[in-house]
Amino acid sequence: MNFLKWIIPSRNEREVKKLRPVVAQINEVEAGLQKLSDDELRQKTADWKARLSQIQDKTELARALNEILPEAFAAVKNACRRLTERKTEIIVR
Repeated sequence: MNFLKWIIPSRNEREVKKLRPVVAQINEVEAGLQKLSDDELRQKTADWKARLSQIQDKTELARALNEILPEAFAAVKNACRRLTERKTEIIVR
């Protein structure tokens, strides 16, 4: 039975394998976002919102969302990092 699992990965394992490159891209982009100020990070999200709100065609919108997906997830990860670090600073004081 374990031999079959090794040969034929589960659906979950296939999905994880497919997403690894995207996760690597998100982590790379997030490292670059660390140098941005809070206001610059907020401006990025405002720019995305403005850009996406102009798109009427659902196919084009889906394409645009997929295009910004790694950077958007990186921005969320970065915002969480900033909030966690600030909370830790408050607790330590």
